[in-house]
Amino acid sequence: MDFPTEIVGDKAYIRVTSDLDTEVAGEALRAAFNDVYDKGTRTIVLDLSSTQIINSYGIGKVLMCYKRLKAENGVLMVKPLSGFVKETFELLMLDKLLPEDKDR
Repeated sequence: MDFPTEIVGDKAYIRVTSDLDTEVAGEALRAAFNDVYDKGTRTIVLDLSSTQIINSYGIGKVLMCYKRLKAENGVLMVKPLSGFVKETFELLMLDKLLPEDKDR
């Protein structure tokens, strides 16, 4: 499983194309994050519009990405969320931690 990445200007975009509810999906997110992070990008946007379910595997990887970026004065953002993923982010107050990217 691979999640497509794209770097546009000073932002990197990771399009999560499945649910984030397995270790395999969590590792795919980590690999995509490491790919753009290792290229020097410190503003990363997660596009979770294709994600219906997120659990502790996914949340853990999202928080890992957040902590690595914060340590480097970077920022992790999300595209506008909906459904269960939005509810989960609000319940865990991740919506307060991760700003929305409305540029694209």
